[in-house]
Amino acid sequence: MKVYTEADLKKVISIYSEEYKTSTDEILKELNLTPIELPSDEEIEDASLEQNNDDLSPAEEFQRGAKYVINKIQGGNK
Repeated sequence: MKVYTEADLKKVISIYSEEYKTSTDEILKELNLTPIELPSDEEIEDASLEQNNDDLSPAEEFQRGAKYVINKIQGGNK
């Protein structure tokens, strides 16, 4: 899976907006895309404190955090 920023998306759409004589915002509205909200640093920190397990190594904690963010990107609520 690849994730692009909102700025990247608007850059690509702006190229086509000139061809179709419409604005970037109008094209975005027509596409009816669902934005993905990534967790904030505070949300990640809060989630890690809630699930604190002293038995985990730093590598395991990192993996758990990475899986948490991937799950959020994919629309999960874990």
